[in-house]
Amino acid sequence: MILRNVDRVDTISHDDFQENYLQPCKPLVIKNLTKDWAARTKWTYDYFKSLAGDQVVPVYDNTIPTADSAVNKPDGQLKFGEYLDRIASEPTELRIFLFNIFDHIPGLTEDFTYFDDLCGGFLKKFPMMFFGGAGSKVFLHFDMDMSHVFITQFKGRKRVILFDNGYSDALYKMPFMVQSYIDPEKPDFEKYPALKNVAGYETILEDGETLFMPSGIWHYMNYLEGGFALSLRSIETPIATRIKGLYNLFVMRKIDDFMKGNFTHRWYAYKNETALRRGNSITV
Repeated sequence: MILRNVDRVDTISHDDFQENYLQPCKPLVIKNLTKDWAARTKWTYDYFKSLAGDQVVPVYDNTIPTADSAVNKPDGQLKFGEYLDRIASEPTELRIFLFNIFDHIPGLTEDFTYFDDLCGGFLKKFPMMFFGGAGSKVFLHFDMDMSHVFITQFKGRKRVILFDNGYSDALYKMPFMVQSYIDPEKPDFEKYPALKNVAGYETILEDGETLFMPSGIWHYMNYLEGGFALSLRSIETPIATRIKGLYNLFVMRKIDDFMKGNFTHRWYAYKNETALRRGNSITV
């Protein structure tokens, strides 16, 4: 497994971005893309606590899901303010990714702008925020809707590892899912020999920096410090990619949900066995 550094720039023009990153689907870190955002100074733990601290939020740890636990089933619940206090003061595996803070603090959308000068197709009704404590990890996956993602990090650093979608079998992708449960920071080449063939990217995303993650790219994240991020999504993608995203959302996911609900353990075993067989069939 070879990891090379993600390209980094201070700023970038529309034409340069389109030609060298968007069209070839190559990741990029842009350091100063959000320097004029009000969010850069306004968004703090205390600010969020004052507006939504009493909201109960789902939290997730680093436990790999089993046949008896759904991928998106929370591992617990906390008041949002209590959670923010925890990630601000101590390491914790707990993270938040399915709490829509914009429903509770709609004014947050006035604190940032979209990157329309770089590309179009932003889904402006669907900004998303993610929170994590130092030591929390996001399992390797690619986004089901196949959109491009611009993710801006706040209040902390995290390590990001990326792989092109063409490596899906070599990454032991789970059938009818967009997940893999290999650990790219500690690859087990004996159990997963196809990982020796994989080349990817890595970067440390710093406070205020924006990472462009192109459509379908596999990504894994390790919060080195407690913090939070904002992701903005763009569907400036080919028609075939949009159709693939719709299939993933409305067909593939429905099949997986049906099979999990009716054949739980047999389906789980099938997916694990198939991922191993496909990956291990690749010549090393």
